[in-house]
Amino acid sequence: MIRNRAQMSAPLVDMSVLSALTHTMLPFLILFLVNNNVLIPKLILRNRILPYLFGTVCVISAMWVYQYFDFIHVIESLPRGVRPGHHPHIRPLLPLPLVLDFTYALLVVGCNLAIALMFQRFDDKLEKESLMKANAESQLAYLKNQINPHFYMNMLNNIHGMIEIDPDKAQLMVIDMSQLMRYMLYESSRRMIPLSEEIMFLRNYMSLMRQRFPENKVSVTSEFPADNEIVGITLPPLLFLVFIENAFKHGVSYQEASFVAVSIEVSQQSVRFNCINSNHSRICDDIETTGIGLRNIRQRLSLIYGDKASLELNVSRTTYTVNLTIPAHAVEDSYN
Repeated sequence: MIRNRAQMSAPLVDMSVLSALTHTMLPFLILFLVNNNVLIPKLILRNRILPYLFGTVCVISAMWVYQYFDFIHVIESLPRGVRPGHHPHIRPLLPLPLVLDFTYALLVVGCNLAIALMFQRFDDKLEKESLMKANAESQLAYLKNQINPHFYMNMLNNIHGMIEIDPDKAQLMVIDMSQLMRYMLYESSRRMIPLSEEIMFLRNYMSLMRQRFPENKVSVTSEFPADNEIVGITLPPLLFLVFIENAFKHGVSYQEASFVAVSIEVSQQSVRFNCINSNHSRICDDIETTGIGLRNIRQRLSLIYGDKASLELNVSRTTYTVNLTIPAHAVEDSYN
């Protein structure tokens, strides 16, 4: 129509053209609105596939019947001299305009359905990720809440044992413990902390534990990187504590020579924690089943780092070794 009007030097758009376009496009617009606002949300998104197919067939059929009678009306309203004639040898079942209208209707429904399903899948993915984030955060909060009572129980047992041996030293241990508790109350509530703060906490903890044992029988050593080597490196709080607790709990004896050696190394890609302690035949191969500490750590590592963290526990006749490697620059929202 527009090409013919251009050849006749007529205006490309006027009221007659707009009226014809509206008359032609209105059925497809109604089809789109019914499919998008009624059939898809009420049927296909609720997994009612057969009712959706039936409803779609009914709507397309109703539209096509309207277009058929409208086409017949337009043809009959034309003067006899300009009506399209029939080919003497070709008898099409349907006129080409009606075939095209039916094809366009299928395209409208198909494209609308594909786009709606794509957005629905995207929304489902966002909802799933939101649920996974909430679940991960709740699990981490639960695990961290378990760590604090576990720590306090061990420390109180240590101080209780020292009261009978050296009351003055037990008083100093109470003061040191208050500093550690302050760290655990305020710093451990953060999702990620600087590695320098965690190292300072470990130093204080090992110093406190060192006071409990005689120096001539128990060797406690640590090797930590300098502060200028760990600038910008963060990690979850209290990630290494359980290993050092277990080292003192299971690897130190008052009767035999014992040792606890802790070290942390950093590189551009990773942070490597190593803890070795003496084994006095009290550590079993399935030590993870004896307490909540190691199980909690494995769950935390899985939630925060996925498969990017590596934890190895090795037991020999004389030593128990822990090797933990985590990414040096973990994204804070990696488990969100």
